[in-house]
Amino acid sequence: MPDLEAGNMLAKQLSFLANADAAGIVLGARVPIILTSRADNVRTRLASCAVASLVAAARRKPALALAAE
Repeated sequence: MPDLEAGNMLAKQLSFLANADAAGIVLGARVPIILTSRADNVRTRLASCAVASLVAAARRKPALALAAE
């Protein structure tokens, strides 16, 4: 995305026109941070938890492979 406004427009279009679900996490910290809005519904909050869990598991997996060798 070229900027924040373009990303916001794309997310809103996907939500309204394609009935897409959203998930919000912040990357770059030692662990993924779940980021939701007060207006988010339960489905979006659960999707954010699921994505954060998948990211955390993917980060742990390479470390386990190195330890096994």
